[in-house]
Amino acid sequence: MKILLLEDEEYSREFIRQLLEDIPVVGEVMATASAEEAIALAQNKRPDLIFLDIELEGSELNGLQVAQNIYSFNKEAYIVFLTAYSKYAIDSFEVHPYNYILKPIKVTRFREAVEEIAEKIEQKDALDSDILVIKYKNEIHHIRPGGIIFIEIQNNLSFIHTKEGIFESYLSLAELEAMLDRSFLRVHKSFIVNLKQIKQARGIFDRSYEIEFYGYEQKALMSRYKYPEYKRQMGL
Repeated sequence: MKILLLEDEEYSREFIRQLLEDIPVVGEVMATASAEEAIALAQNKRPDLIFLDIELEGSELNGLQVAQNIYSFNKEAYIVFLTAYSKYAIDSFEVHPYNYILKPIKVTRFREAVEEIAEKIEQKDALDSDILVIKYKNEIHHIRPGGIIFIEIQNNLSFIHTKEGIFESYLSLAELEAMLDRSFLRVHKSFIVNLKQIKQARGIFDRSYEIEFYGYEQKALMSRYKYPEYKRQMGL
């Protein structure tokens, strides 16, 4: 797992970092004392699990506000709040935290919480691991759905955009849509997008929208008729 830790007190931050690095299921640990840096890391590094201290001294934002900001662009990460005060529990519900750990941290319980989340991520990855088998001319491509950024159709040929390349298929968008899960949305007569890959949607001409993706230059179009469904799927 990639883990982001926001903790303003240096001793606590290093203590928690060491706890995390000693857990076998943990990979990269990104630790910071800055609310703004935490938001930037969450957007650029896409951590699987985020620990947020709620009370941040000398910061304009507290941990709840940081969580609200992160939740606006990443609803997949598991959020766990760290605090010495239980009074914040109700306020934290709006960002759907997975857990709420009170300080001082009990090491055994902390490790159990991390391992529990790692197991859930592993189970989810297993569900996402179904492979699309796409045949085109004399080639057969095995494509992981989670790696698909978007699919477009041109001249009756579908183009499947992934970070590994663009794959062509004779299958229609309707046929491909039936093979994909709810992470994908038909946003235009010519486009299916992976909702988890969207960086932003920007209004352009004729009340249509241009969709940008994380780490990918090419863009997709969304029609104004599909915009309400996009908003509903994204919880807007």
